[in-house]
Amino acid sequence: MKNFTLCFIVALLIGFVPLEGFAQENKHNTQQEHENAIEPERCSMEAYMEEMMQDPEYAREYEERQKAFKLRLEKYLEGSDISQRNGGGTIEIPVAVHFPSASEAERSCLEALAQNQIDILNADYSATNSDIASWNAISGSFPGTTAGVANISFCIATSNHPTGLDPELLEGNPAITIGYNFGGGSNTDGNWSGYLNFVVRPISGGILGFSPLGGSVLAGDAVTMNTFAFGSGAGCTSVVPGAPYNLGRTTTHELGHFFNLLHTFNADGGGICGIGGGDGIADTPEVANSTYGCPPPTSVASCSAGQPALIMNYMDYANDACMYMFSAGQMSIAEAYVATQLQPFFASNVCQPATPGFNLTANDTELLTCPTTDTQAVFNLDYTTVQSFSETTTFSATGLPAGATATFSPVSRNSDGPFTLTVGNLGATAQGVYTITVTGTSSPSAIVETVDVTLNNNCTEIVCTDYPSNSPDLPLAITDGQAGGGIGTPVASTVINIPDAGTIESMTVTVDVTHTYVQDLILQLVHPDGTTFMNLWAQDCGSENNLTNITFDDTAMTISCPGGTASTIENMTIAPNGSLSDFVGLDAQGDWTLFVADTFAADTGQLNAWSIEICTEQQLSISEFSFDNLQIYPNPNNGEFNIGFSPKSGEDIVIEVYDIRGRAILRNTYNSVSRFEEAIKLNEAQSGVYLLSISDGPQKVTKKIIVE
Repeated sequence: MKNFTLCFIVALLIGFVPLEGFAQENKHNTQQEHENAIEPERCSMEAYMEEMMQDPEYAREYEERQKAFKLRLEKYLEGSDISQRNGGGTIEIPVAVHFPSASEAERSCLEALAQNQIDILNADYSATNSDIASWNAISGSFPGTTAGVANISFCIATSNHPTGLDPELLEGNPAITIGYNFGGGSNTDGNWSGYLNFVVRPISGGILGFSPLGGSVLAGDAVTMNTFAFGSGAGCTSVVPGAPYNLGRTTTHELGHFFNLLHTFNADGGGICGIGGGDGIADTPEVANSTYGCPPPTSVASCSAGQPALIMNYMDYANDACMYMFSAGQMSIAEAYVATQLQPFFASNVCQPATPGFNLTANDTELLTCPTTDTQAVFNLDYTTVQSFSETTTFSATGLPAGATATFSPVSRNSDGPFTLTVGNLGATAQGVYTITVTGTSSPSAIVETVDVTLNNNCTEIVCTDYPSNSPDLPLAITDGQAGGGIGTPVASTVINIPDAGTIESMTVTVDVTHTYVQDLILQLVHPDGTTFMNLWAQDCGSENNLTNITFDDTAMTISCPGGTASTIENMTIAPNGSLSDFVGLDAQGDWTLFVADTFAADTGQLNAWSIEICTEQQLSISEFSFDNLQIYPNPNNGEFNIGFSPKSGEDIVIEVYDIRGRAILRNTYNSVSRFEEAIKLNEAQSGVYLLSISDGPQKVTKKIIVE
């Protein structure tokens, strides 16, 4: 969560040059460049770190990690032979790969591509890559420099996967998620603590990739790669390696930053010898500027007279085909960082082949019930086998409210499939929040697995309310940015006042913006406390136009930018640049401020409309009356419910159905009759619990219905 004072937020926004925006510095030098593509920016580590270090908590943790590393580094390097450290054993690094914008239909291809990239990393970090032979012919030009070998290896995890994140992430299969919104769109995800994470997604501004400098597997940090700079070969539908960055070396480079390696040069243009000192490692000559393309290997001068630059080093910017080595000094630093700062936090027993067994996962992790209105609650779960496990597993449950019953259907399984837990007799239970542990026990091996679900038996419901902006300042002109780059001032802002108090469970934001070249835009939302904020849009995509009817939702997929100046971005639900979950747990009431900033001159536009939908947990409405002869049957069933009662008001009758988050999925209005008899069909609804609301004029009742 980013949490500062409102004055600081405004100052930060004005001075903000986010990670995706660093390509703008090159992209917008002229209006012609503004309209045409340029060579991608190789790496954005410095930009990423500059942005992240503005978070005081991140900065504190980073400095503590670096201080601890420096204290241990000298002792770690005391041994003269790197292969003798760690008892001579190779450090195995568990890897997870995430494709948030890909399709599950690509799984087989993406798994192969991920393994291809891991094979490249294993070769590059052990100096067994085929093109390392090129070093032998030129090594004499680099006295004191030898090719480095790290005593580490990489494996994609196959066992003990985190559960409840991706239904297709099966035990025994590689730790590869598809469509999972890693970190809510950020580059850190605590669900994947203990793994070296690679996130492969579109990155705007032509950036190939970025990584934290000195990453943390404990925090769940990730190396983020663009879809055209990951792996080699033909690629897949959504991830296609593109020349000259199609040999997987950008991932090798970015991972070097994760292992605390700096660039070998002082600057990416405009560098000066003696200012920066290169990477501070003795066997990599200091170089003023980065090297692009593929020049002859000894043709670029370093900052030392007569000494060529080490342009074939992975931590420079040459094309993939022309970088092929680390130095021994670099690999000493990398291995030391892995051994002292990462290895203690690696997930254990995840790279070994999975043992035969089974997993339990819950599709409904929490259900809301009320003893005065509900008789039962149905949890939907899945049983999946590992390594062709075929024993019969019997299900049981503990932690039920006193007086409740537990019924499983089926009561056991010996193959993959769904099952349900019905918690019955709720009318005899006390209110409270109950953690119910579902246990599976196999026979004859007595393998036991569990999964927890929550029964919130407190007569509450999730209510989602939409708050559209009715501000007279709309449409709001967006102040044009500065020539050469820079946020235009004053920064345009507008407010939605939410009058209702309530603890935020989840929320979405919808905007309608007319603006050419959307990469110029930053949309920042600030909570009424004036200190908590996040970026909905932060110079994402490129030369596309407009953000028309765009809903930002943490549960949605990362945007796949259409590309091109003739393209528009419209009618989409996408994950925000930041995370709306930063606001979860805060009070919804008060003035919410939306800042809209333009970061470069020449393209202008306006904010046409925006709205906030906030879901809060509220007391279930208890009717002060009863409908005569109300019948809802059959309940549960497969989605077709009959409703009957005798209306009294003489006004229209409204039937509404909401999912458990309070989102409307059906609304029908009927004329008043002496006896109401209608059927509603929810055949397309997923299995689960829903709220059925019946309004007879001013009178209203809410009942739970269950779709099997």
